[in-house]
Amino acid sequence: MNTSNTLRCVFSLMGMMGLAGLLAACGSEGAPSVSASGSGSGSASASGTITGFGSVFVNGKKFETSGSSFTVDGQSGSQSDLKVGMTVTVNGSFNGNQRSASTVRQKDAVEGLVQSVAADGVSLVVMGQTVFIDNTTLIDDNIPGRNIQNLVAGTDTVEVNGHIRQNGIIQATFIEKKLVGVTPEVRGFVNNHASGSATFRIGTLTVSYSGADISDMPVPNGSNWDGRFVEAKGTNFVSATTTLLATKVEPENQGIGNVIDEFQVEGFVTQAGTPNGNVIDFTIGTIPVRTTASTEFRGGTVDEIVVGAKMTAEGRFDGSTLIAKHVKFQESIRLEGDIETIGTNAIRIKGLPNVDVKVNSQTEFKNTSLSSLSSGNHIRVRGRVSNANSVIVTRIELRSADDDVDLQGPVQSITGDDVQILGIIVDTSTISNDNLEDLNGQVIGRAAFFNTVKVGTLVKVQGKLVGGSVQWREAELED
Repeated sequence: MNTSNTLRCVFSLMGMMGLAGLLAACGSEGAPSVSASGSGSGSASASGTITGFGSVFVNGKKFETSGSSFTVDGQSGSQSDLKVGMTVTVNGSFNGNQRSASTVRQKDAVEGLVQSVAADGVSLVVMGQTVFIDNTTLIDDNIPGRNIQNLVAGTDTVEVNGHIRQNGIIQATFIEKKLVGVTPEVRGFVNNHASGSATFRIGTLTVSYSGADISDMPVPNGSNWDGRFVEAKGTNFVSATTTLLATKVEPENQGIGNVIDEFQVEGFVTQAGTPNGNVIDFTIGTIPVRTTASTEFRGGTVDEIVVGAKMTAEGRFDGSTLIAKHVKFQESIRLEGDIETIGTNAIRIKGLPNVDVKVNSQTEFKNTSLSSLSSGNHIRVRGRVSNANSVIVTRIELRSADDDVDLQGPVQSITGDDVQILGIIVDTSTISNDNLEDLNGQVIGRAAFFNTVKVGTLVKVQGKLVGGSVQWREAELED
């Protein structure tokens, strides 16, 4: 690593990496090639969710924090101010498989008044932003029962960390009630910018910036801010009109021109091109990503990189684009089978009794639409766990008629040869040893399979629908 160049280049690299916000990084000219095993040394950054402490773990990666500086919601802070589930950007270096953080920067997605809470407890509206909750969302203990249904709409104020998507959608990773020091603020993509009235929208929130500090923004001209990712802060939120009277609006992505040797980003796909073999250009948050012929795909295939998919990408940032060494799909649930019943927002699949497949406004449909689906159609589903036997669907694809049934998800319990996934008891005694496979698709046999499988392990089982039940024939560990 060229130390003198590194010292000269300290500059601010700001961008929304999924949700994580501001990234400050320092790269090097002639940076070394970094292997997946962690050899070499260089600059390192990761953007995503705090998954643990003892130093700081981001997306499962450990960064030593001795001597690190911390910024929490725009203010100088310390590691003790952070909590698991908060979204951060860590910037530093690596040497072999050891990573060290020079800065850790946390930013929330929205802070403001709770306007409504859904009756089913899976979403709420905060200052014009729709906040989705799933089984990975951590609720702070200052919310009674750690249950969002105990929040009082029109009275309580919350701070939400999470992954920002288009149209004012936030997938929450951490929610806490704000008791003091509330500053109404929101981060997201601008739409409906009208320079004449000095307003724009983020989700259903109208931001009025007349009199606000916009010195870091382009000069307003018609709708020229549309599509930009910004942060808007104010002192007054008018709930009756869902309007924020802003005191400051600033861009959250001012350009990327720095090399980062090892760079990881987690978030939702906001743009996606057309695949050419295994090569595709897409965007996670505001970060351009490109796969190559040698990119490793984990948990999905290139044609599943679509707007709205939650993903992690890791590789080398070349100054403009993250060249992915590997990409990983974060929606751990995969189902395939024939539709048994279909309602306005829920589907049941034959052979998978009591698994609630929930469709919402963010569900993407391929080769079909909800209104055109009917009982007997063969579908493939990708989604995430909502609760013990419920799936929030991110994508549904209509397939040709088939008797295949697939079930992929985290293991809930193990009793003898029985493995429980999404409430379905899978009797693996019907699966031959030759059809029990490891992460690489290699046969490992029954003993090795069950030595590896634990509660929480991601497993995919495949079978055939015979009559009204499934005969399970294959089981494979998944990453």
